[in-house]
Formats: sequence, structure tokens, C-alpha cells
Amino acid sequence: MDKSTTPILGFYHQPQWFFALAIIVLGQAGLTLELFGPEHALTGLTDSRPIIGGRHPLHLYHASLGAETFRDRWGTACYDPAFQAGYPKTPVFDGGCRPAEAVMVLAGKTTPSRAYKFGVFALCLIAPLVFAAATRAVGVAAPGAVLAATAGCLIWWSPHVRQILDAGNLDLLLAGLMGVLFVGGLVRYHAEPGLTGWLKMSAAAILGWYAQPIVWLGLLPILIVYYFALAPRHGLAWHLGLIGITAAGLAPNMWWLWDWGRFWWLRQPSIDEIAPFPEWHRFLGSTTEYTAMIGVEPVSWAIFVAGLFGLMALARARYWAAVGVTITAAGLAVIVTRLGETWPTLMIVRADRVAPFAVAILVPAASALVWGWWSVARHGRMAVIGVSLFPVLLGWGGFVAEPLRAGLGLNLEPLPLGFTIPQQDIIRGLQRRTNTDARILIEESDKRHPGWNWTALLPTYTQRAFLGGLDPDACVEHAFCGLRPGMLNGRPFSDWTDAERNNFCRRYNVGWVLCRSPEVWDWWLAMPGSHEIARFEDDGPLVLVELDRPRSYILSGSATVERIDRDGIVLIDAVPDAEGHLVLSLHHQPGFRAAPGVVQVDADPDPFDPIPMLKLRLPGRTSRIALTWENP
Repeated sequence: MDKSTTPILGFYHQPQWFFALAIIVLGQAGLTLELFGPEHALTGLTDSRPIIGGRHPLHLYHASLGAETFRDRWGTACYDPAFQAGYPKTPVFDGGCRPAEAVMVLAGKTTPSRAYKFGVFALCLIAPLVFAAATRAVGVAAPGAVLAATAGCLIWWSPHVRQILDAGNLDLLLAGLMGVLFVGGLVRYHAEPGLTGWLKMSAAAILGWYAQPIVWLGLLPILIVYYFALAPRHGLAWHLGLIGITAAGLAPNMWWLWDWGRFWWLRQPSIDEIAPFPEWHRFLGSTTEYTAMIGVEPVSWAIFVAGLFGLMALARARYWAAVGVTITAAGLAVIVTRLGETWPTLMIVRADRVAPFAVAILVPAASALVWGWWSVARHGRMAVIGVSLFPVLLGWGGFVAEPLRAGLGLNLEPLPLGFTIPQQDIIRGLQRRTNTDARILIEESDKRHPGWNWTALLPTYTQRAFLGGLDPDACVEHAFCGLRPGMLNGRPFSDWTDAERNNFCRRYNVGWVLCRSPEVWDWWLAMPGSHEIARFEDDGPLVLVELDRPRSYILSGSATVERIDRDGIVLIDAVPDAEGHLVLSLHHQPGFRAAPGVVQVDADPDPFDPIPMLKLRLPGRTSRIALTWENP
């Protein structure tokens, strides 16, 4: 017997609880504003300063490229020549920018950094609403859903979730929220299959697939267990509806999922290169590692314990669907987290960050338990109202709320906004000391100090082209070209001859080198004709070295470069070499098209570079050549 079909009054039958939910959202808004500064938070939210913590700069940069491309030709993949001598910005690199891309497209011509911050604000704001909706889907009454919204609000500011937010993984957060909603919807779809539940699950699937396909594929085992356990109890319409939910989630996303699949091969190392499975004792781990998944803050432990007792209560009441789906989802989250901590194949996609999902999925069960107690208590409804006011106190209570925030372990540290003064000096210095004739080679830092990825925004603020500075941990083969302490392109300095170094500078058209370590600037200053032209600070000294060499983006033949940007490459008065070729200092990528059509696009390989350069075959002198990347 499954009593999950018992009708329970929700928000539409008790609309007064909508007001309590709105109060919680108001409290969440106050807590979210803390991200944008302890003082003048509205200014921090609405001004044009970018978030420079974690990989937020990278996602902001790629989201702005993707949004501009979408407005031009209804796609987000583009060829970006501002980094790495040209690379394809695709859904594979980087996936974390997709939520911001959608916000920027909807925001129109709003400043990208401002739209990005509004996207972060909106994502935080919907968190309690998602937990309330998921709890209602499980079959808990409206007051219980209000309790779940409060719990979701507190979970959102736990150290585990805040770590994901600080890292800039907005895709994981959105996919996780939609996963919680989808799992709750599975319970409702079994108990009360209907159009409303179908539409809610389809909407969750659409947003989940869009946010992060890898996370959504991770829900497949839950769906399989759910189907084989409950399918025999339902008729054909139920089966077709479940298939329809899957199709509804995939169909609106196929326009970019096609690119995601086609460019998956760019990942280096590839997830397809399966590493040996970890030994069982390492995978199973210790009690300490499992308790670390829950965290040290009291909120997560309270939800965890209440959730376990809630599952027991649901099992005793024979709500088997809710119990089975919740245990399956939580168990899968624990398994994936352990694999993400011990198996290199899943370490690539940071699967260990699934840990908060294991606690979040217990919120409906915990809320059902607490409301079950309070529903028979004399002042139970007043207690729920008091709980709904708690986020408002935390978000808008000022110094009065500080002890409560600390006691609950909430992490409300502001995000780093805007460039520091030393970073502004670097931007101004690069604008004054360099030009667009050549690229700037940046030494990558192994340190992860706050704001370490800010250099991803350098092309936006300097209008220069760079090698390095985009993301030192980018899992794409175009990241091969890079400068690190004692290493260039993965080879020790001692292995490079002067001729090879000169050829590297010629092939990549390097005019300046921004060095972070003495070993690196000494090596470049030893190059004949090089000299130091500026010094800066960025978590240590930086030296800008200028190289005395001919600068040109034309490696063979001759031409005048009119434009090199996201929209395309335009050359004027192009003359081929003796072999009829014109070789450019830009990485070749399948999909380039040339106009006029008599110009053929080819690749110019290099034994020391996995990515060939762009080579054009010309019939003779050509007055104008336009190259565009059409993402075939």
C-alpha cells in the first residue's frame, strides 16, 4: 500500500501561506545583498564592477562572448582570437558560463558585469522557492513547505554551498536546485500524475539540462530505479508522460547540446580516458570523510538528523515512493561525492561538489517530520510563522543578527567586486606600454589567491591579445601553450635553444612577456634585445618584458590586418608566398570559411604544438579576405 495518494492541502487551498513564503524570499534577498558589500550593497549589485573571485571572471568573459554571438546568429559557440592564439569558445569550455549567458541575452545591451551580478542575485533568490516546491511535490502541506523554504535558505549559505558559489560554479548550483525539484516531482508524478506535475518536471528538466548536462545525466540511475520500481502500477499514459518529460527536457536544449557533444573531444585530459577505479578501502573512506560531507555547521546536521527520522516516519506511514526516491537520490549523491574525491575520471568534473545535494534532498522529509509534530500542537501554525520570519531577521537584522549568523555557521562574506588598485595599475600599464601589433605572454601562477582568475577579463579592459591568463586549469588542448615557472609549453627552460625560443615568439607573435617569478623574467631578459619596461604588483611582483623582434600576425606571405575579433578576421592586400600560401599566427579550427571562395582554408602543423596554425591557399594577390568561423 502507498498512502502517498492522500490529498494534502497546498498553497492554492491555503493562500495565506504564500505570504509566509514571500517573507522568506524577502529574508533571502537581504542575505543575498550581503554578497555585494557590507555597506551600499545595492550599489555593489547595480554598478559595473565585475566579480573577480574564483572563476567568475572567466564565466563573465565567456558569457559576454556567448550572448553577443547568440544575438548575432542564434548560437553561443564562437572563435575567440583574444586568448591562446585563437580557440573555440564552446559549451564544453566553459559550461559554467551558460546561466550567465541566458541572463545576458535576456538583459539585452545591459553592461555584462551588471547582468552577471543580477543573475547571481536571482539564482540565490529562487533557492527557497525551489525547496518549497519540491517539498510540496513530495506531498507535504503548505506549512511544511514553508519550513522547507527556510531550511533551503539556511542550506544555501552553508560553507559547502558557499564554496561552490565562490568558485563561480553557477551551473552546478542551478542544476542542483533543479535536481531537488525534479526528484520531488518524481514522487508527485507517481502519486498524482497530471498536467501540472508534468509541466513542473519538464521545466525542471529543461533548466537542469541547460545548466549542466553532466549533473543531469547523473540523475539517470535515480530515474531507472524509480521506473522499474513503480512502472508496473501505472498505465500507458503514465509511461508516455514520463518519456515526454525526458523529451521535453532535451528538445529545447538540442541547439547547444549538439555543440556540447561535438566539441567534447577538445577536453584534455578527456573524461573518456577512464582512470583505474579507486581501491575499495580508499573509496569507502572513513567516518570522518562522511561527516565532512555534511559539514560542521548545526543547520546541516539538524536537517540531516531530522531527515533521517522523517524518512522513518514516512516509511511507517507507508509513503514508500517518497522514501525510496529520497534514499536513492541521497545515496547516489554520497557515492558520486566519494568518487569525485577518489577517482581521477570524476575529479575532472569536480564531482565532489555534489555533497550538498545529499543533505538538500532530505529537506522535504525533515519538513514533513517537523510539520507532523507541529500540526497537532496547539500553536503549531504560529511556530511556522515564527520560522518564516527567521530569514528576515538574519537578512535585515543588522548587528542584532550577527550572533545568530555566526551560531548557525552561515557564510555571508561579500564577493570580491572590482579590480584592486594594483590590478588597475596593470590594466593601465598594459594599455600604455603595449599595442595591438603582437600578443602578451602571461606567466601562469600556481597560487589560488582571491581574484586569481581576474586576468580572464584583460582583453575586455585592454583590447590586447594574450597567451595565458585565461584559465591555467582549462581542460582543453588549446591551453597547451602557456608559461609557468621554469616551463614554456610544458618544456623546461633548459630544453629550449635560442633558435626554438625565437621561433616560438615568431609563430605566436609574442611582443611582451608579463613575468611573475624571478626565474622567468631572468630567462626572458637573457634573450638578446629584450628589456624590462614596467613593474607591477599582483600578489607579488610582476615584470613586463618587451621583446625586440619583428611583430606580425602574418607568418608567411604578406597582408595588412584590418580586424581580428570574435566576428571574424579581415585581411587587406594579401600576397601569398612562393608556394601560394598565407600563414597566420592564429590557430586553425575546422569550420573556417573564406570569402572570396577561391581562397582555401588549410592547416599549418607544428611538431611542437598540438594545434596547427591557419594557412590560406591563394590564387594570387587578393585585395580583401574575410574569414569567419561557422561552427560546422
